[in-house]
Amino acid sequence: MEVVDEETVYPVEALQLLEERDEDELEHEQLIALENLSRHCKVRDLDTLEEIHGELSEIDSLKDKHIFKLLEVVPQHESTVRAVFQKERIKLEDEEIEEILDICQSIETEEQE
Repeated sequence: MEVVDEETVYPVEALQLLEERDEDELEHEQLIALENLSRHCKVRDLDTLEEIHGELSEIDSLKDKHIFKLLEVVPQHESTVRAVFQKERIKLEDEEIEEILDICQSIETEEQE
C-alpha cells in the first residue's frame, strides 16, 4: 500500500471512510483499523469533536497532535492524561490537566450511552 497523502483526522472520520468501502477492497491494515475503530471510537458526532477541539485549542501547551490524541482517548482520569503525554516533551501544569479533564468529561461518549 502506497501512502499518497497524509492528514490528521478524527477517529470517526477514519471509521466513516473505511465503512464506506467494500471490505473486499480493503488492505489487511485497513481491515485491522476498521475493526479497532469500530470497537474503540468513543465519540461519533463530528460537530462535538470540532467543538471540543476548539476548547482544547485554548490550552496553550497543547499542539494539534496532542488534541487529536486526546479526542481519540477521551481521558476521564488524570492518570490517562499523563499517559497520553508520557513520551512528549511538554510538561503540563496541574491546572491544565484539570482543564483537559473538565473538557473531556463533558463529552458524551459511546460507552456512556
